[in-house]
Amino acid sequence: MFFLIPIGSEEGVRKLPLVTISLIATNAVIWIITALILNSQVRQLEALEREMIDFLTPYTISLVESAPELLNATDMGQVIEQIETLGIIPQDSDDYPAWQKLVEKWRVQVNGFIYNRLGFRPRAFNFLNLFTSLFVHGGFLHLAFNMLYLWLVGCNIEDDWSGKIFLGLYLTSGAAAGLMHAGAFSNSMVPLIGASGAIAGVMGAFMIRHFKTKIRIAYFFWFFFNRPYWGTFPIYAGIVLPLWFLIQLLFARGGGTDSGTAYWAHIGGFLFGVAVGVAFKFLGIEKKYIAPMVEETFEKLKISPKMKEANQKLEIGNAATASELLLQVMQEEPRNRDAPHTLARLYAGKGKTDQAAVMYNKTLDILIAEDDRPAITAAYEELAEKELLERLSEKNLFNLAQVLEKTEKYDVALSLYKLYDTLFPSGLVRAKALFRVYVLYRDKLKDEDKTRTARDCLLKEFPEYPLASS
Repeated sequence: MFFLIPIGSEEGVRKLPLVTISLIATNAVIWIITALILNSQVRQLEALEREMIDFLTPYTISLVESAPELLNATDMGQVIEQIETLGIIPQDSDDYPAWQKLVEKWRVQVNGFIYNRLGFRPRAFNFLNLFTSLFVHGGFLHLAFNMLYLWLVGCNIEDDWSGKIFLGLYLTSGAAAGLMHAGAFSNSMVPLIGASGAIAGVMGAFMIRHFKTKIRIAYFFWFFFNRPYWGTFPIYAGIVLPLWFLIQLLFARGGGTDSGTAYWAHIGGFLFGVAVGVAFKFLGIEKKYIAPMVEETFEKLKISPKMKEANQKLEIGNAATASELLLQVMQEEPRNRDAPHTLARLYAGKGKTDQAAVMYNKTLDILIAEDDRPAITAAYEELAEKELLERLSEKNLFNLAQVLEKTEKYDVALSLYKLYDTLFPSGLVRAKALFRVYVLYRDKLKDEDKTRTARDCLLKEFPEYPLASS
């Protein structure tokens, strides 16, 4: 027994790969939905097929004489075809119209299967299904392995070429994969599903763009009666990806279709991705057009050598050296948001609450100054999860509440204003915090009782506070 699984690469990214993450999330959600729908459809079809088998009971002798193999057949489509061909049910019999109604009902249910509706069937060519099929998966392992490969290569291609170009490559590679599959199996009515063709296209582009990048492979070997061996080893993308392509080609040319794997789709997607990568590289498209656009986007996000080294140390588990490098980055780049944020997570993971709080406060100082609301919201969620909100500074706690109020997270903002009131009874902006509580109850949450209570609390301590102010 043995297996090899790619688990990572040495190439880092400069920005959170939002498109890659969105694709993975979308595929996961659709898999859950389709699994629920499929379970219901399978139960309905099984009930109908039992009804059809019961209907054929009077014709058992004819089946035994003409086609005994049908008695153990599991493919109802084959049974229907043979009954029609052999004339098991005479067309002039009273049973024939009833049998035809059951057959038509069966065909409607089969064609309505979620895989048939969203998958790509070459003989029933539908252009839209070239794309919908990319988001439909069979079992959990089908989804999991596809998403693993997408994560390994998608993050870097998105980082290299921008999210829009990466998404375009993904979709067009998937379409190319479907067309290659259709060319190989033009009469097939078996639905092609899964993102592997699209991911193969990204792998092809990755091979050209990151030829010398090392991919880390996990291995497991177990020969019976001997102890198992496992571990990891690095190998260049320029070696492992061509080997993967060669394996797909060998299986495809050998007619290896019993496994249900669409090898020709993998080949088509991979070749398309390679063609795009070659065109971008050797025709100068990336250098002239894409790189300047991407670099302009990443101008504020460029990773310093020390930051990159720190990330590499973290990947191999050397947290001590990484921490030293991150502290140096903070000294050399006071506005670098990633260094204190990474340190905050490291300290929190080790239970060093005081140090973590200091670094989270430094991170929020930068994020609030840049008014990066999505990042601020994400930081709030992280602080809430780690139960560190009470360790925020007076300024950051109030500013965090204001940002969340502006992003219409009124309940969360209200809780933070109240937390400010509790933690800083003599705070510099306590009056304003109490006023925002009053305004949120009055204008956003529409709670008259709590509005009166908040108003009384504010005026009791600050009788002259102008309630009409914004």
